[in-house]
Amino acid sequence: MIVRILRTLFGLMLIPLCAGYSFAFYEQLVAPRRVGQPEVALLLGITSYLALHVLFGAPSRAYVFGHELTHATAAWISGGQVKGFKAGANKGSVVTNKVTGFIALAPYMIPVYSILAALAYGISGLFWDVRAYLSWFLFGLGASLAFHLVFTVEALKQKQSDLDVLGPILSVGLIYWANVTCVIGILSLVVSEVHFGAYMTTGWQAGLDLYRGLFTQIFR
Repeated sequence: MIVRILRTLFGLMLIPLCAGYSFAFYEQLVAPRRVGQPEVALLLGITSYLALHVLFGAPSRAYVFGHELTHATAAWISGGQVKGFKAGANKGSVVTNKVTGFIALAPYMIPVYSILAALAYGISGLFWDVRAYLSWFLFGLGASLAFHLVFTVEALKQKQSDLDVLGPILSVGLIYWANVTCVIGILSLVVSEVHFGAYMTTGWQAGLDLYRGLFTQIFR
């Protein structure tokens, strides 16, 4: 009971920080003054996936596989063992000997297909000149990022047992911050006016200002 209350309190305390990073996110999004070929390719990838999702339905099997793969990878990274792995058309499961908040929330925070696309492009660049395929890579990156965000929102609309590990309020706060930060991180690699370091600094400072304001209002 005490642990549940503490998790709820930490989740509520995370709200001002998420608000601060939301401000920083908006500030970075309005920073670009031009739209070049990289930005166009990324946006085309995002809009193309959204159109396909609406017109032809959700590729649930691909999401379930990526979701469970991320659970398994997070378990390995955390020093755990994966004893079972299932991924079907509508549901899947991973059996591990260790459960942490990171393992439980990893699929909602990490765009696994975007990371795999980036790794494939980066590794290929070690052996071949892949600069001619940059636009295609950015197109795929945008599509995979949209895929992750859409399915994350859809998953959170349902009751997810993964969120019970840290509690729903704290979990949603962490998922929100991780996804906003991931979007800015990806955009900073493509759009020169978007700066990841500035986003982190501005968001942290804005969050602290909100904490100070709330503290002053409560204890003045």
